[in-house]
Amino acid sequence: MSMRTIARLALARTRIGDMLGHLPLVRQAYARYALSLRSHPGIFSGVYSSYDEALAHIPPARRAGWDNAEAASIWLDRPDPVGPSTYPLFFWLTQIVRKDATLLDYGGSIGLTYYGFRRLASLPAGLRWVVVEVPRMAEQGKAMAARHSACGLEFITDIAAAPSADILISAGALQYMQRSVPGLFEMIPSRPRHVILNKLPLTSSGSYWTLQNFGPAVSPYRIFNRDTFMGYFADAGYAVRDEWPVTDLHCDIPFYRRHNVPQFTGMYLERVAQAGSPQNAAAGRCSTDPLPPGVAVRRVQ
Repeated sequence: MSMRTIARLALARTRIGDMLGHLPLVRQAYARYALSLRSHPGIFSGVYSSYDEALAHIPPARRAGWDNAEAASIWLDRPDPVGPSTYPLFFWLTQIVRKDATLLDYGGSIGLTYYGFRRLASLPAGLRWVVVEVPRMAEQGKAMAARHSACGLEFITDIAAAPSADILISAGALQYMQRSVPGLFEMIPSRPRHVILNKLPLTSSGSYWTLQNFGPAVSPYRIFNRDTFMGYFADAGYAVRDEWPVTDLHCDIPFYRRHNVPQFTGMYLERVAQAGSPQNAAAGRCSTDPLPPGVAVRRVQ
């Protein structure tokens, strides 16, 4: 364990960090330092009540968010990264994706999940993979797709213009968006049968915003209350078919011990009832509706 990691854990997960955070100007000094770094991505700073409040604390000298050339270029040298937490997502895709299906990839960068899945599995004939991204990221994604003969991969910048989809996925993107959950289904034309979400920062305490310095820029970053997050999908008629821990991601905010998220979460949900129907209350807990042939249900407590 590096000294940097030890210092991060001490400041974010112990009472020592809490006490230091109450000293005059300590939090402000840390924020100036942490948000100025460009070579150590994934650093968090501050706790805020809203997206706008977090946005207002980004230093003027730093770019804000992902809609810039530097952020859009992060993965150009490796567009198909696959980590341990990606395999559950890929497993469920192999079970549910079908010929001529439409998949909506919300916040899918330059097509990272598409390229990773294509490297490890066969894409069904006629699959339409539509990535929704900010303009600079979409522009970079289109250029990459042309160079890599990415059949079926498309990019759009307005989720309201998305086609009706059979599958919705989002891997590590919802937390960066000013509006995502609640509000996701209200922005798309229809609710897909299958939803796969990965790399979610969920907490049993109240939801909040922080700032993440991811290298090229700084972005507001949302931590979701788990019950509220899951309740949104249950109310929309979805049941959790599988859930897995994402142990390679965490959110540690120095001086805010009670706000740390030691690991993130991934899940696969299936629509089993219409929104507003009496079945919805049970939908979020369990379901006996059949999965695609050969698929077993695994619930992680």
